[in-house]
Amino acid sequence: MKKFFSILAVFTLVAFAQISKAAPIANYYVVSGEPFKLTPTGGGALSKLIWTIDDVDIQEILGSVGNGVLTHTFSDATTDIKLHKISLKVLEIAGGCLSDVVEYNIVVLPKITVTITPDGETNFCSGTLPNVGLTATINTVSNLGTYGVTVSPFVWKNGATTLSETTGTLVAKAAGTYTAVVSYVLPTSGTFPSTASNLTNCVVLGTQQILNNLPMPSVPTITLN
Repeated sequence: MKKFFSILAVFTLVAFAQISKAAPIANYYVVSGEPFKLTPTGGGALSKLIWTIDDVDIQEILGSVGNGVLTHTFSDATTDIKLHKISLKVLEIAGGCLSDVVEYNIVVLPKITVTITPDGETNFCSGTLPNVGLTATINTVSNLGTYGVTVSPFVWKNGATTLSETTGTLVAKAAGTYTAVVSYVLPTSGTFPSTASNLTNCVVLGTQQILNNLPMPSVPTITLN
């Protein structure tokens, strides 16, 4: 009887046993330019695993199924989300039987770059309180709606202190290093609900240092001649 095996990105692995129909497609979200791993479980002690990316066989691994880890990096998502398909089929060496093909969508997200722009001076006189507006923006990802992906509100911090502002603008009234952070919010329904994700290094943080260390002029001594 045929077997086939399911894979789940990096941290969750699911095995399907003793059924002949193809598994439903799942959706794994990864970040452009960042490596991810797909690790299968189940199966016999001696098998040949055949990995396919976008209908091209790219790797054959001989050994136990658990050792058939695929590590891959997609780097083509720069301004919009890219969709790839990765599939796995298993040949049992002893019996010569080939499993059904298990196929998964790999949704590749562009990295988000946060930029902070001040609207005035960023260094103030020693002993005075800063007062300058900061505006945070991110690069445009053109097809978020196609996949039901959104971007979270901004989280502003001064050092390790989280501030209350959640929009793209903030008035800095204290010295320190300001950061603005956002993250992807993945869909739980629709055409591409997230089954699993590895979003390591998906955001390049924006930072802006605000100082108040400009030297104050000394008061001269006045003498009468």
